[in-house]
Amino acid sequence: MHQFSIITPTYNRAKYLPRIYNSLLQQGNIDLEWIIVDDGSSDNTKEVINNFNKIFEIKYIFQINSGKPTAVNAGIQIADSYISIYLDSDDIFCPDVLKTVWTYFDKKNCRFEHNCVCLSGLSQYNNGEIVDGKFPYDYFVSDEIRYIWNKSNCGDRCDFFVTEILRQYPYPIFKNEKNIAPSIIYARIALVYKTIYVNKIFQEKEYLHGGLSTQNYYIKYPLGAELVFNERTIFPFNLILQIKHSALYIFFAKINHKNNIFSNAKNKLIFPLGLCTYYIYLCKKNLEKYNFFSFLRKKERKIFSLK
Repeated sequence: MHQFSIITPTYNRAKYLPRIYNSLLQQGNIDLEWIIVDDGSSDNTKEVINNFNKIFEIKYIFQINSGKPTAVNAGIQIADSYISIYLDSDDIFCPDVLKTVWTYFDKKNCRFEHNCVCLSGLSQYNNGEIVDGKFPYDYFVSDEIRYIWNKSNCGDRCDFFVTEILRQYPYPIFKNEKNIAPSIIYARIALVYKTIYVNKIFQEKEYLHGGLSTQNYYIKYPLGAELVFNERTIFPFNLILQIKHSALYIFFAKINHKNNIFSNAKNKLIFPLGLCTYYIYLCKKNLEKYNFFSFLRKKERKIFSLK
């Protein structure tokens, strides 16, 4: 079993793969495997991969274009390691990061310190700017919901997971929809497990034109959005978020022409407040439905191109 599995879903990004490869070469004496899931690329992705020296194990999977969730699901299923991470084609590791991550891992218990299943570090842009700033403490234990969502600390981080746990939480797949907000997986894990947050820079990000982070996940993939917001209506999301998310769940359920909105609601007690909020915002914005997203956090509107 390897120490790390690096899972990279890719689609027509052959020219960026050498950046990841070179960053993996800078990880020192670490036992890793690189799993590349080619989501139906029409460029020379396979040729580029074949030209890499196999200093570490490289697994290549080709699938008919089905979207990132399907690709990462395929990658995690063949991962043979203690720790896994989804590393996009526009991301690279900082030197010796994997060595640092390994120091927090208890191989005997197959967990990070304090029985956590995730270690979260900082990301920075290629100009050196830290994405959304540092954590409030150099080291603390919390989770995606209580720290990230309830305290509005949204941002791109670099998250390493225990492989066996990540495998238990595959992305939901919807017919005719090729993507869904990644936060759905992290929120599901946060309902059960804890994360260590450390003020150390783990990766460098370069957003690519046309990349998934520039797309409007919600409007483009409404079935996934309905599920995402429905699952955010429960505790431990705080009450304000439960109401907002309930309203957004109703919004997307209506877009999807659902008739059983109430019966499918995860939090039926909060549903009436969500319904009131839904109608209040529609009236306030003169029925301009996309302005309905104005009460989302500023960072989330930016990520998903909601104005």
